Amino acid sequence: MKKANIVFGIIGLLLSAYVWISSADFPYDKIMILGPEFFPRVMAVAMAIASAALLVYTYMVGTVGDGRSISLKNPGIRRALVVFIAAVVYAALLPILGFIIDSLLFMMFMMYMLQFRSYGKMFLSSVLTIAIVIFAFQIMLQIQLPAGILDGMLPW
Repeated sequence: MKKANIVFGIIGLLLSAYVWISSADFPYDKIMILGPEFFPRVMAVAMAIASAALLVYTYMVGTVGDGRSISLKNPGIRRALVVFIAAVVYAALLPILGFIIDSLLFMMFMMYMLQFRSYGKMFLSSVLTIAIVIFAFQIMLQIQLPAGILDGMLPW
């Protein structure tokens, strides 16, 4: 467990440094007060703090216990794997289906995976969430979201 903490702590620090450096190349927008590099850099700092905390904790406490092996027989592990695959499929289908359709399907699937079975509420909360995201990003911030197969049919 101690080796894994050290390895993942170092990987986290390296990844956060990469995000910080690569976000400097984002094009600057004269209209926006905060540039496009702001959010990735906030995430990079948060990841660096968490990674450093993991390294310090591992150094001070040492190993907490024996690491358990991951078994696909565990239903929680299987569910986590399905959710991860669903997120990868969501990202892959985003340019094709577009934000609205892809997000609707993804959110409803995620709620189903969380064993929420009120389909009307699932649909309504998904549509409401998508509407809020579209209002915030598309209309207020004027950040183009992928239209996918709805390209040309949307009013924005």
